[in-house]
Amino acid sequence: MKVNKTRIFAEVTGEQAVVHFISTHVRELSDAQRISDEVEEIAYNNRINLVVINFSRLKQMTSSFLGRLIALHKSLTQAGIQLRLCAMSKNVEKAYRICKLEKVIPLYKSEKKALEG
Repeated sequence: MKVNKTRIFAEVTGEQAVVHFISTHVRELSDAQRISDEVEEIAYNNRINLVVINFSRLKQMTSSFLGRLIALHKSLTQAGIQLRLCAMSKNVEKAYRICKLEKVIPLYKSEKKALEG
C-alpha cells in the first residue's frame, strides 16, 4: 500500500514501511518537524515494526533534521518500532557521520540491506 503525505511517501508492506522523500532538500526546521511527524503517523497508523527511510532523493538537509531523526528514533523505539536509514548521498552521509549518528541509528548502503537488517 502506498501512503502519500506532504513531504514524504511510503510503501507499506505487512509490518514494514519504506519512506521516501518527495523533495531533494530539507532546509527549514518546520520541514524537518513535518517529516518526522509524518513518519510517526505512518508507523503508528499502520502497525509497523520497522521503518526504513530511504535518503536517495535527499541531497541537502538542515542540521536540525539530524536532531529530529534522533527524536524520531527515540519515539519509535519506545513504541517498539525499529528505525533504519539507507542510501544517503555523500554530502548527507558526511553530516550524519560527523554527528556520530551511526552509533544511534543504523545506516545501510541500500534499501534491500536495510530491510534485511
